[in-house]
Amino acid sequence: MRPRFRTLYRSLTINTLIPLALVLVLQRRFGMAAIQALAIAAVFPLGDIAFSWIRSRRLEPLGFVMLVVLVAGIVLSLISGDVRFALVKESFATGIVSLTFLGSLFARRPLIFWLGRQFSTAGDPAAVADWDSRWERPGFRRAMRLMTAVWGIGYLIDAIGRAVAAYALPPNVTIVLSPLSAVGVTLLLIVWTIAYARRRSPTG
Repeated sequence: MRPRFRTLYRSLTINTLIPLALVLVLQRRFGMAAIQALAIAAVFPLGDIAFSWIRSRRLEPLGFVMLVVLVAGIVLSLISGDVRFALVKESFATGIVSLTFLGSLFARRPLIFWLGRQFSTAGDPAAVADWDSRWERPGFRRAMRLMTAVWGIGYLIDAIGRAVAAYALPPNVTIVLSPLSAVGVTLLLIVWTIAYARRRSPTG
């Protein structure tokens, strides 16, 4: 049950850290308005979605929703001239992810089961078969559902907090605070998941 998070680290870097660095450079070095800087920085998450689409030759429903949210947020920001639309779109995206986690609790197998299989087996057939066989263990099923609930609730709290911050704080503050919050919450969830998995690993 010890997960690997290389794919998640890559996603955080491309979709959060690099866009934040680019926005700060465009604003402070070139004096660009926040809306234009955020629109340009959105090239990275849009490119990541497009790359995943091309590589897998199909666009997953969650990826499609993220694409719509990103594009809609950028368009509304440019049309209205209100940078808050661009900032709130990130909260909507996080909210969609949280609802996906929580909604999967009602499915036959929760989302963490599938993500855990992807991160922990690296596609190795023997490892995948071993992972699938663990579902027969009641303790493993409880662990998967608990992890899924914790990730869903964690991202839901983050989404609400960032949406409130987009309208309660100055845009220049939120531009920095919002991505740092996303990274911080994700890292906290990763630390908790690794600690929980290690605590359970002797018994599976």
